[in-house]
Amino acid sequence: MKATGVCKRYGAENVLEGFEFSLPEGAFEALMGPSGCGKSTFLHLAAGLLKADGGRVEIAGKDVLSMGDSEAAKFRRRHVGVVFQAFNLISSKTVRENILLPLALDGAKLSTREVKDRFSTIVERLGITGIEEKLPDELSGGERQRVAIARALLPSPEVVLADEPTGNLDVKSAKDICALFKEINSCEKCSILVVTHDPQVAAVASKVHFLKDGRIAASYETEHDPALVSKFYLETYK
Repeated sequence: MKATGVCKRYGAENVLEGFEFSLPEGAFEALMGPSGCGKSTFLHLAAGLLKADGGRVEIAGKDVLSMGDSEAAKFRRRHVGVVFQAFNLISSKTVRENILLPLALDGAKLSTREVKDRFSTIVERLGITGIEEKLPDELSGGERQRVAIARALLPSPEVVLADEPTGNLDVKSAKDICALFKEINSCEKCSILVVTHDPQVAAVASKVHFLKDGRIAASYETEHDPALVSKFYLETYK
């Protein structure tokens, strides 16, 4: 994924201004910054969920920002997995139906052997075997987030974008989800960008980028050390 000259305004406020960012293929990196700095805004732009005021975001050789709503939705279902803090599961649908939703919306035949095998692989990898017929309200927060991640992974996206994925979880569940992202990055070979304010979460990634005044102010290797990430954070925003 590569962002070039991305601009986004809300009224008179420039949230992103000439934003430049590159996420290498297969990388697992984090984007940090104080509330309102634009980190979630960029994630939503990259997912085609928001319109930009300028610039490009290239994923799989396509500029997401130039797409219309329908084209962006189709592209997202096939190439970009999105994980939200609030899970965004459909309460009236079972775990199985929620996970299969991107393929169903894309008109895929859900009865094919290929889809069934992929579903089984993802469900097993995320540790949610046995709850496929339950509704979201019957699940814990950690289970719901695992289902949301499974939905994002099912189409084998090139990029996974996670917006504060541990924000609604208890400490243990958050730790488990962080470990899961690391495993996903290794097994699925997809690029992962996590937006977070938590040094514990950012430290799971290999590299952290700090957003300030609408641009990347600094980037560091995390060395998987939350204390080091916290140190970098304080230095960047002092």
